[in-house]
Amino acid sequence: MNRIAFLFLFFIYSMCNHAQSLLDEYLKEAGYIGQNSTLISDAVAPALSIIRQQYRLERDGSFYGKNNLPFYGETYTLGIKVSNGTIMQRDVVFPWEHDADFLRVKQSGNYKPAIFWSLQRSLSDSIWSQVELDLGTQYTYPIAKDSLLYRHIDTINDFGLPTDEMPGNKKGYLVWAYSHTNVKDSTMRVNLRQVGHHVETSADSTYYSVSPENADNVIGGVFVVPVIERVGYIRVQVAGIAVKNKEGKWVLQLLTKQDDVQSQEEATKKEKGKRKKDSESEMKKEETVENFEPTPIKE
Repeated sequence: MNRIAFLFLFFIYSMCNHAQSLLDEYLKEAGYIGQNSTLISDAVAPALSIIRQQYRLERDGSFYGKNNLPFYGETYTLGIKVSNGTIMQRDVVFPWEHDADFLRVKQSGNYKPAIFWSLQRSLSDSIWSQVELDLGTQYTYPIAKDSLLYRHIDTINDFGLPTDEMPGNKKGYLVWAYSHTNVKDSTMRVNLRQVGHHVETSADSTYYSVSPENADNVIGGVFVVPVIERVGYIRVQVAGIAVKNKEGKWVLQLLTKQDDVQSQEEATKKEKGKRKKDSESEMKKEETVENFEPTPIKE
């Protein structure tokens, strides 16, 4: 009896694996997957948004902007709606970290950065809406210990992409979001491009280097894996997020939960000295920029 049960379970497992392996081939032959196909990106698009995070400077209880604007700097990044929350990049929580003007100003020690407005819009919309992201509270927390990605918890659990946090090799698609002008244009139009991607996971890291085309116009990316959920249904799951690391390079962070993150922590510590040197060298570069001196904000 046990042998029959084992053979039956083995048969079912084999059929599922065979069906999964045929999924990509079928979609490609049917014209749904390929260089000119938008099936995967169309399925993902409703869950994506652009987050525009502004910050200002504070000194002795007064706030300062730049160029007579009510904010000193801002970032534009990709937000991914998943069940029970939104995954966003570190630049939303610390929008001043890669701002060359702030690196100059902070040397005086007179100013501190302060979060200002959080704005958001869908990829197909042109209107920015103010949102509450609960930055600095328990409702927004880092996904990994080195804090490249953050999750904002909300109560909307019936909308959003499901996540794939299981270990193992991943075969799916990287969907990149591109600005038609530049990544700091408030009127940007966003285009999505999907490319096949395969990740062979390792035991001590959830980060993998990726090299998108036209990287200067990339806002962000999401790695999704289509799986057969049941007969007639294909489920698109988020397995990773493309994010810039602290050196400014694009990496793919898998959502896989790792028990051992010691190696990643050690690598992060080794990078601290290098990041400090990079920041100092960046300040020494001669470049034409707008006036970076803080200007008082009229309340």
